[in-house]
Amino acid sequence: MQLFGQALISGLLLGSLYGTIAIGLTLTWGMLKVINLSHFSFAILAGYITYQLSITTGMNPFLTMLVTIPMFFLVGVLLQWFIEIFHIDEFMSLLVTFGLFIILESVMRWFWTADHRFIPSALNPYLGVSLWVGPFALPIPQLASFLAAVLISVLTMYILHRTYAGKALRALAQDREIAGAFGVNYRRSAMMLSGMAGAYAAIAGAFISMIYGVTPTAAIEWLPVIFAVVILGGLANAFGAFAAGLIIGVTDHVTSAVADAGIASLVTFVILILALLLKPEGLFARRAAE
Repeated sequence: MQLFGQALISGLLLGSLYGTIAIGLTLTWGMLKVINLSHFSFAILAGYITYQLSITTGMNPFLTMLVTIPMFFLVGVLLQWFIEIFHIDEFMSLLVTFGLFIILESVMRWFWTADHRFIPSALNPYLGVSLWVGPFALPIPQLASFLAAVLISVLTMYILHRTYAGKALRALAQDREIAGAFGVNYRRSAMMLSGMAGAYAAIAGAFISMIYGVTPTAAIEWLPVIFAVVILGGLANAFGAFAAGLIIGVTDHVTSAVADAGIASLVTFVILILALLLKPEGLFARRAAE
């Protein structure tokens, strides 16, 4: 029972990190019609920058987010600006960002080599430190990642549903021409949303660097899982991405604990297929509409 409980907790903590990455992708895909494959590379590159800042300056890895968040917000803005300037459609965005994905992987491999880069424990004081709740351990970095994911999900839903900019984005996602007729500036709103997605990738990358370390191929390894999270949660749905991340994280860890780690991915994708057969638009699509 303790093994199952710890697997459940570990799955929730990992799933929240999936959700953090997926929120940025589901918003740009669902609202801007940009399938940004380079979103994964942004997260890993942010992880490398977190690592580099920590070992070079001795900066606490949590504090490196003060650098990487605005940096990748700007990267997201510039990417959307490029897409708007060249009138890149949904299919072409897939090809363009795939090319950027390959370029960034090559850059990371050239600059940091293929070695696994991990922030030393002397610079990562919370590594290995856990908050104990009875017999269950909550590692501090993973717990911080979970809290960040909750905050991001709530903040994103608030922005989209309670602010003028968010309502403008939702209107544009429904009908760009009508929203434009009412004075909504599509390009500015789209660049803001893309910037938010870049910032979320930076946050996820910092936690990946702190918890797991980074390699140039990490983006490829995470890509299928994050796409599964986005599809399961429903496009343009921050809550759905977060919840779907938890579902997939728990499924993976619990299956590994009670059965075999080798079939965990198989079980995850079987659940995804069954869910899509029952609700092709995603499990949480109705909540997005509300």
